[in-house]
Amino acid sequence: MKRKLMFIYAHPDDETFASGGTIARYALQSDCEIVLFCATRGEAGKTGNPPLCTQEELGEVRSRELKGAASLLGINRVILGNYGDGRLAEAPFQQLVDEITRQIRLESPQAVVTFPPHGISGHPDHQVIQRATFEALSRLDAELRIHLYYIVIPESDSTPGVHTTPLTEVTHRIDVAPFRREIMGALRQHRTQHLSIQRVFPGVWEGNWKNLRTTEYYQIVNAPAGITGTELI
Repeated sequence: MKRKLMFIYAHPDDETFASGGTIARYALQSDCEIVLFCATRGEAGKTGNPPLCTQEELGEVRSRELKGAASLLGINRVILGNYGDGRLAEAPFQQLVDEITRQIRLESPQAVVTFPPHGISGHPDHQVIQRATFEALSRLDAELRIHLYYIVIPESDSTPGVHTTPLTEVTHRIDVAPFRREIMGALRQHRTQHLSIQRVFPGVWEGNWKNLRTTEYYQIVNAPAGITGTELI
């Protein structure tokens, strides 16, 4: 039976911005399957400069960009929702929780990864997807034993405008140094978001992957205190 790792994020590109190296690392393991649930189609984002499409076309374009990034990272299955980019807080919350609960039950992963409560960037959609994922797993706790991880940025790696997590709360460190080319390739699939990519990952658009992160950090949520590691599953 294959191991399974499930990522639950709000927008196309969250998967690569947050966990691209981890995804690529586990996708190379033949006994591991990667599933991504993305709650929105990203239709409220930027269209590029110069624009690569109209605002009305953006949701469809970003859905295709996500498929390209997922293919490069090795994601086995993408479940794409349409809950409204930038409007997750307005969506019926229990409907979102029900959908995530249903998908987790269907997939039966050993571990789920999502944003921490502050959403790292503070984006309201990130915060909503965290709350919905946490509630879904709380419902399933008696039925399925699934580890919940938050992708986090440790205080030591702080950058302006980013919420960090104390080092004492970082429990897992994943070495992604060998997968920086894959992270770069997946980032470059999100062509409409090149302005954000250039700001957060300078040099990537020109083919420079050497300055990309070498470690991705996680905090395990539903486990006894003191658990640490270099593997999520």
